[in-house]
Amino acid sequence: MLSEVQEALKQRYSHLHPLIFQRSLERARTNGELFDILDSIPIDKYPLKWREDKRVWEYTEDLLQISGQDIVGGASR
Repeated sequence: MLSEVQEALKQRYSHLHPLIFQRSLERARTNGELFDILDSIPIDKYPLKWREDKRVWEYTEDLLQISGQDIVGGASR
């Protein structure tokens, strides 16, 4: 169940793919960090990979070089 803040962020970032929002929610330690993660997502570039060391989603061109990380690709709903 989402808190009021998380629900508001879900509405604010409704242009993002639902999977990206869900994965970001799982990784965020606080609602403030969730905002920072969502706000830093490149809007028009896919596929994205999760960078644990930087705690952000970032665009990647070469999916074959990624190991052990989440990858999200495709357009928003």
